[in-house]
Amino acid sequence: MKKILLLAALIAMSQTMVFAQKELSIKEAGVPVRFVKDFQNQNKEAKDVSWTVTDDSVYYMATFTNADGDRQAQRFSNHGTETRYFIDEQYYPHAIKDTVAHRFPSHKISCIYIRNLKGKMTYQARIARKTGFLFWKKETDVKTVSFETDGKMIEVVDEK
Repeated sequence: MKKILLLAALIAMSQTMVFAQKELSIKEAGVPVRFVKDFQNQNKEAKDVSWTVTDDSVYYMATFTNADGDRQAQRFSNHGTETRYFIDEQYYPHAIKDTVAHRFPSHKISCIYIRNLKGKMTYQARIARKTGFLFWKKETDVKTVSFETDGKMIEVVDEK
């Protein structure tokens, strides 16, 4: 019986580690200097820059408007840098929209972006259920769904 309880506890703990971390707004002064310098060197013409940090301070993300007027983000950690290219809703890939509608019928897409991590490009869609009344809406059951560039679903990660 003890082995079963221990196994159940280990499974429960491992599942909580899979959840995405909550991001909090932060001023640039609170971001490690090396991340700020890397960002400024790579994005000299960035406008409207805002920084966030995960609640465990592992990831720092700068969201900004690039020189072409497109929304973009860079996520920094000690393990490397991830770049996100946000896609306007009118250009969402049909394969991703169809998969979300079929697999998650009660969810709506909040955003889709192209993720470049160490040269590997994938799509990620942030989806959520919207609950509430009139102007007071709340997102629940938020998920990040990853796709290959051909639209094949790779994984689903629940956010906190």
